Amino acid sequence: FEKNKIIMKNFVATMTPMRISFVGGGSDFKEFYKKNNGGAVLNAAIDKYVYIIINKYHDPNKCLLKYSKSEIVNKIGDIKHPLIKGCLRKMKIWGLDINSVADIPAGTGLGSSSSFTVGLINALEYYKGRSVSKINLANKACDIELEQLKLPTGKQDQFAASFGGLNLIEFKPSGKTVVKKINNTKVKDFLKKNVLIINTGFIKKNKIVLTEQVNNIKKGKEFFNHLIYMRDSVYEFKNSLERKDMQSCGEILDENWQRKKELAKGISNNYINDMYDESIKCGALGGKILGAGGRGYLMLICPENKKHLIKKKFNKFNFLNFEFDNKGSRRILKI
Repeated sequence: FEKNKIIMKNFVATMTPMRISFVGGGSDFKEFYKKNNGGAVLNAAIDKYVYIIINKYHDPNKCLLKYSKSEIVNKIGDIKHPLIKGCLRKMKIWGLDINSVADIPAGTGLGSSSSFTVGLINALEYYKGRSVSKINLANKACDIELEQLKLPTGKQDQFAASFGGLNLIEFKPSGKTVVKKINNTKVKDFLKKNVLIINTGFIKKNKIVLTEQVNNIKKGKEFFNHLIYMRDSVYEFKNSLERKDMQSCGEILDENWQRKKELAKGISNNYINDMYDESIKCGALGGKILGAGGRGYLMLICPENKKHLIKKKFNKFNFLNFEFDNKGSRRILKI
């Protein structure tokens, strides 16, 4: 074969983790980090995945797209799924059968949309026979979601999905992103033992909440002050975690949650507030709704010996069993 010639695969698959976020969310929006000396978050990829499978379609002039719906399209402009449309436009490829499967439904606050984007880009590059670094994979996903599609979102989910692991991620005013992995196994085990995640039962799209949050951030000082605290608390949370000071971790998370609720009206509601308050009474030290807010999973920092009280209190709810994912988006099959 000629040097640099693209060798097309016929069938490829990728798996990409979702994430849970602890502190700093919101400071990964460019409307904040470009004007306030950067942003920072601490999050972790978990073993709940989005799977993307790509095969060559029998009609090279069409694409067959299967997700929660199915589409057969003749051109890019016909595609209804914005992330697929954005990825195919960027990658300049056609004539595909694209399938997606997920362990957890969208709209639950685990970053599944960005996991989808990262996984699809990875699969398309794989289909073309090309390698892609984790930093470039995350940056391509950010470019599609933030620049091409103008979605009201930040950058943390794309990097969590691409890199995997427990990370402190910094967003520089220049636009550069730095991923600092926390590899201490004892620290990760300690965190895992003291985290409890409850499914609130609310599933919905987050665009309205995120749009309100972005518009509020643009207003400046009042919202900047909340986000500056939330960004700075990332480093305090990391230090407390490394000291295995769960009381401090819970207090930091609680203050972050109280401030996050000030960023947009839809971030919480009476139902979620009541669940949170009851959890605190049962022994939780702090918590937050994962993702944009208003739905999905309630994550709690809770001493291991208090978990049974919360599980008893909310025995009609589903709890998320998880492990940390350390690999990030990866290629799992080619034929």
